[in-house]
Amino acid sequence: MGQQLMAQTEVKKPKEAFELFFGTFVNNDDTALNKLNDYLKPTVDGQTAYQVDFKETSKEMINGSVDNFLAAFPKATAAACKKEAEDYFAAMFGNFKTGKLTVKDVKVVPNEYVEGQKIAEISYSVSFLVPSKLTSGPKGDLNKIKAEELKKYLVQAVQDFKNADKTVTTDQNFRLYELKEGDKIYYWNGSPDEIVSNLTDFYFESFGANE
Repeated sequence: MGQQLMAQTEVKKPKEAFELFFGTFVNNDDTALNKLNDYLKPTVDGQTAYQVDFKETSKEMINGSVDNFLAAFPKATAAACKKEAEDYFAAMFGNFKTGKLTVKDVKVVPNEYVEGQKIAEISYSVSFLVPSKLTSGPKGDLNKIKAEELKKYLVQAVQDFKNADKTVTTDQNFRLYELKEGDKIYYWNGSPDEIVSNLTDFYFESFGANE
């Protein structure tokens, strides 16, 4: 009886927990975020583990990218093409956020550094839709590029992303650590943004006008 009372149960299997992390940080899915916060509540004294406004963070990311991109062009050209540049980065990041997850394998192994703790090693693949051929950007001296030329390129590139016709897939690994609260076992990782950073280089290298 004593052993039964002490038996610890997984609130969610590691695969399910990882799917919530992925849905939150890669797909920016509010439903996944709410489920992840509900799941982790007992591990953070009933608080909200992740407070994220996806619309706000997406806006900031697009604005930062637009500013960096347009800085290379004449001021008048940049000002005339702001809306098209916003659409361009929204389309590019939008395809990233629809990345599809396939969990291939989960191994629960002892943590060699923490006695009595286990680690769930997740092997998974992620596939993205990208343009097989991205329209070439304006050529020549960028300081002399006219607004019409840049606008034409950006409008076409947005269509390229919207009509993305090539699937690219990458294999990844991630670890979730066991957290024990009473008789319950949770799985988490303190750096979930690594899931994203491990994917961004692959995604941005997978399309390009020169490929």
